[in-house]
Amino acid sequence: MTLTNCATEENHEAVIEPITAKDLKIVKKSKDRFAFDWSIYKDQEVYKLRLKTSDLILGLMCLIDHADPETNAIEIELLEVSTENTRSTKKWDRIGCCLIAYACRESFKRGHGGHVFLTPKSYLLEVYPQKYGFIHVPMTSLARPLGFMVAFDEISRKLIKKYLD
Repeated sequence: MTLTNCATEENHEAVIEPITAKDLKIVKKSKDRFAFDWSIYKDQEVYKLRLKTSDLILGLMCLIDHADPETNAIEIELLEVSTENTRSTKKWDRIGCCLIAYACRESFKRGHGGHVFLTPKSYLLEVYPQKYGFIHVPMTSLARPLGFMVAFDEISRKLIKKYLD
């Protein structure tokens, strides 16, 4: 998997790996880089994305494995890209894309057939279908007023091929 340097357009190898307790302390101290309090996810399945040549965390993602037959999917509970890599001034491109594709691959590995879902923030409601091919499922309960976004097997395969292979 690669990230693209926005200034040079060069691709650089990146890795996704489980976050450590040490990483969480670093993230907590870098409030200017990450808006969410990731320490509340310390006992959950959290992954970090970094360049292969650096320890600097560029993105984070919390996954929930819903193995029950009724859901049978991976949920992206939270995904965050470091502030210096958002908007038009970002240094590295494809961080969120690689994290989402990783969740899709995990869904296949865990027997969920590539099914991945997340609850979107209102300002990203249009991004997930346009950029990633997710399908919007309107409100299903008061707990999810914006509904949720879901990727099924075909969409997941495309994302894995495009961003991880």
